Amino acid sequence: MLLITASSTMAQDGYDPMSYSSLSQVFSSQQYLGSANSAIIPSVAMENGYASFIDNPAAMSLIKGSYVNVGYMSNRTEFNQSFRGNELLLDSKADYINNLGVVYKIPTRAGSLVIGGGIHTNSVYNRSLGSSAFNNQSTITDVFKGESSDYRNIAFETYAIDYADQAQTQLESIFRIGFDDGFPGIYQQSELTQDGRSREFAFFMGTEFKKNLHVGFSLGINEAFHNMNRNILEEDLDNVYDGDFIEQDENGENGTDIYSIQLSDELRSDVLGFEARIGAIYQLGQYINLGASWSLPSIMEITEEYNSTITTSFDNSIGPFFDSFEGEFTYAITRPSRYSLGMAVNQLKGFDLSIGVDFISYNKTTIDLTYDRSLDFDEVAFLRDQEADIEQSIDQRYQSVMNTRMGAQYRFKSGTELRAGASILPSKSVQIDETRRLYSGGIGIPLSRDFFLDITTQYVQWNDRSILYEYESLGTSTPTQESVSENNQFINVLIGIKIKI
Repeated sequence: MLLITASSTMAQDGYDPMSYSSLSQVFSSQQYLGSANSAIIPSVAMENGYASFIDNPAAMSLIKGSYVNVGYMSNRTEFNQSFRGNELLLDSKADYINNLGVVYKIPTRAGSLVIGGGIHTNSVYNRSLGSSAFNNQSTITDVFKGESSDYRNIAFETYAIDYADQAQTQLESIFRIGFDDGFPGIYQQSELTQDGRSREFAFFMGTEFKKNLHVGFSLGINEAFHNMNRNILEEDLDNVYDGDFIEQDENGENGTDIYSIQLSDELRSDVLGFEARIGAIYQLGQYINLGASWSLPSIMEITEEYNSTITTSFDNSIGPFFDSFEGEFTYAITRPSRYSLGMAVNQLKGFDLSIGVDFISYNKTTIDLTYDRSLDFDEVAFLRDQEADIEQSIDQRYQSVMNTRMGAQYRFKSGTELRAGASILPSKSVQIDETRRLYSGGIGIPLSRDFFLDITTQYVQWNDRSILYEYESLGTSTPTQESVSENNQFINVLIGIKIKI
């Protein structure tokens, strides 16, 4: 099944959520979550709480005192989807302890030295997709008949596909056999859900290397899990397929046809990677800071377990029939570098203003299908060809982007801080415009001399497209896609508490 699984990805579009090219982008992309303070204001050129080191480790050198930070995040996402004229509204939610860390400012005679570490969330993988419509153009069984399809054998065993000719040389969808005047259509429902998160166990250090020049680094272990479940159900609600596809027995009984076909896919991925960042900030005069940082390429090991089942039911009482396959596969992804530049105006009559730009080449993401050293030589040779095709697909379908972020805050004499920010995250896809716009706002409140509360809300809106499935029509090699259009939005609420030590 290792070879079958790898080869099937070549028939999938880069926006099929279950393809390797799409999964590579899921695992290599990081969201701007951070802590409740840094989630609003870029920290490339100034410090904004515990998670500032994600933007620039040198920012930690600017912290004035030691504290413990605890953060909580509540995520709510709404997916408005359209398929063949029908709209479907789905949502998902997740609640996490977002970060837990310690910042310690070491006493020095001059300059600054700050160390710390902890756990923080890099990404949340919650997603819910679906469709419900009558489809008179295609059926999921069109996917099963493909020579490279994972499902070909189990679909044949469950009567989802059969031979279209007497010579038994060509397999065809069971819903297309015998209809010379075209495909009658089928009622179709689908659902795809994703859940999981990526978190980092990190250590950082920032110091004033020379007067007004701050440098820093961070090292971390990135650990993630990602679950994906897909179900596609097709039903003959109008009994259009009314015949004896399964022939009658010798008593003239039990002749019937298929009523429904369901495909169920389950995919569990466990990710382990290494994180490294370096950066510098230069204080130009009393109010202006300039910053730069580099997040190094990260190699992530992914171990996935998969299970697929096809179940068919019939108009009479026989069955249902089902067949399945399962397996495990280990591979690796190398996430591209992120280069960040920033400028901040700091403590000017109570105002702080920060701007940051990030340069990321998503098309430089690479995949290593032969990462598992226990593979046989013929398996390695086969997978290298598939690997080259996937990397070509990534290079063609994704691009370099420049994310632009800005934020501002005003600090009252009481110590209360009001914050607002906005970001434009251009589409990494070259085929569809999935540009994301992030707006955020929040407040920081000193509860006492030693306790400080931060509350932040993030709102993100974007359009997207997902491939439900892709197939080749009988007698042609031109792929046809069934896609779902999306209009999505999510809201994150982040709450953080700083406790001085």
